[in-house]
Amino acid sequence: MKKLVVMVAFLAGTSLTVMAQSAEEILDKSIQARGGAEKLNSLKSLRMEGTVSVMGMEIPTKSVIVHRRGMRNEMEAMGQSIIMAIDGEKGWMINPMAGPEPTPLPEEQLKASVSQLDLSGITNYKTSGTQTELLGKETLDGTEVYKVKMVSKDGMSMTHSIDAKNFNIIRTAIKVNVGGQDVEVETKMSDYKVFDGIAFPTTTEINNPQAGVIMTKITKVEVNPSIDESVFVMPKK
Repeated sequence: MKKLVVMVAFLAGTSLTVMAQSAEEILDKSIQARGGAEKLNSLKSLRMEGTVSVMGMEIPTKSVIVHRRGMRNEMEAMGQSIIMAIDGEKGWMINPMAGPEPTPLPEEQLKASVSQLDLSGITNYKTSGTQTELLGKETLDGTEVYKVKMVSKDGMSMTHSIDAKNFNIIRTAIKVNVGGQDVEVETKMSDYKVFDGIAFPTTTEINNPQAGVIMTKITKVEVNPSIDESVFVMPKK
């Protein structure tokens, strides 16, 4: 009996060690699946075009992002432009349905969007102070996935579901605070395609408990284009 207890304790300790090592192994394979750390760290800007499906409408959309600097998204709906932009640590939007003037982004929306400015994604998690944990395996929409939790240095928690075969991230769940309540915003990613040696998910589906489901299909991606950064600055009223 004593030997059995010792053996169980040993196996439990070994299991925890394997889990800790496997989280890093899985993340490293996911980075490699997208093109590798060197290629991802060379990503300084993006220009994308596509369509957004929301409330039964197909809306054309265009986005530009400069790594760790800013982003701007424009949608054309019913002949009017809806603009959302981030300028460093600030954000703003123009929604013609609420008026023609630019207004600051709500703090919760800004926090949820600002992570998109890091075009390297999870690539530099080891040097950024991010904690990782392998939560185990499960089946998601018929696909076997590893669930890896990542907690950034500033406390933001996200859980990635990573395809066990090709190591693409197919779902990310991020906890954010909206109106004083903690909610989980889920993003599903699929249809990975390679542009300039980097794999991008060309279909994303965001499920926000307060905003509903928003699906985006990307039809065009330009890697490292020249972008006029003045487009991120909020127009004067």
